[in-house]
Amino acid sequence: MDTPGTPCPKASVTDALAHSVPLFDPAQLPLRNWCAGSREDPLTGLVTFPDFHSNIPRALAAALTDGALVGLAIGDVDGLKDHVERANATDPTCYGHLAGNRVMARLGAVTRTWFHTQPWEHGCAATFGGDEVIIAAALDDAAAFHRAVAELRDRLADELPVRVSFALTVASSEHLPAERGPGGWKHHFTDSLLATTDRLLFASKAARRASGGEGGIIAVTQPPLPVSTAPTRDHRSLLPLPAGVETLHVLARPLGAGTRSMLLLPCAGPAGLRGKRLRVTFPDGRGRTAVAVSVHGQAAISVPAETTATIAPDGPGIPLALQPIRERAAHGVPDDLAAALERAELDWSVLPAHEQAQMLHLITESATADIRTARITAVIDAVATRTRS
Repeated sequence: MDTPGTPCPKASVTDALAHSVPLFDPAQLPLRNWCAGSREDPLTGLVTFPDFHSNIPRALAAALTDGALVGLAIGDVDGLKDHVERANATDPTCYGHLAGNRVMARLGAVTRTWFHTQPWEHGCAATFGGDEVIIAAALDDAAAFHRAVAELRDRLADELPVRVSFALTVASSEHLPAERGPGGWKHHFTDSLLATTDRLLFASKAARRASGGEGGIIAVTQPPLPVSTAPTRDHRSLLPLPAGVETLHVLARPLGAGTRSMLLLPCAGPAGLRGKRLRVTFPDGRGRTAVAVSVHGQAAISVPAETTATIAPDGPGIPLALQPIRERAAHGVPDDLAAALERAELDWSVLPAHEQAQMLHLITESATADIRTARITAVIDAVATRTRS
């Protein structure tokens, strides 16, 4: 028995356990004013989940109450078990679980470096403690958060032997519960955001495996709105519909609109009455063309008859992959003008035929490439002005 008042002996520097305890450096933790004072996960160097879960509810509630958006993303390593088993069978210098630890240590290092380059004033990066990463940040718009997560996904793909898939959601003040009295509503609200995002991640990974698709996807969903809340009006929390060659993975939610069954997308609705044509891939791998229309400013598509019966009205939704369809350009529209119109998501047909003819003549008669580029830019401005008017 130790003598009272005698301090416990310090661990020897040669103790095998001493080197498994990280040197805690708060400057290395991926923190930006949220979850200050948290501990680091020993393997990844990210914020431990108990500290994240204890601190983040107050931070999220304060940011949303002040009118900011909050982005929450969860990343999960694709095929880590297969990588571990493969390393165990093929690499005599690295047994399987050590290979898994190496992946997670590198994932944490890349995430920390990426996080410190982000412009967010408030945010943090944490982990559940397995093969996951959690990102939370106060935002100005949803699209910027989506791009930031895509950058992290691409960096991880360059550094790791496996891909990492993400699911994300963006909340605004309208997603806060109507009743905010005592009783731990902040934790309940945070748990609902985590659950919504985590379920999307599992659903999207299952759909990817069923269709034979590649990993490293980013899927987007909306947080649940309070029952008494009207359809979303804060369009900052919505992503733009995909353009160019982009593929957008989303969780679509059932929406009753009259006698038609529709799926609501976590995207801003297209301008105009014509809608926007999309190639939609369902979880079983079937693809079909759909027209996205605007419902209270949010994009929605009609549900195919054969799919309607499989959608639970109160279910979480259905994971879809959305790809834009390049509209057939009017006769005589050159490729560079058509590409510029597509990038700007503008409809050439809003211009009268005689204006189209005049602009095409000016473009085709351009003496130099710079003049042609300037005239195409002027056409884009004219079409945008006519679209807004």
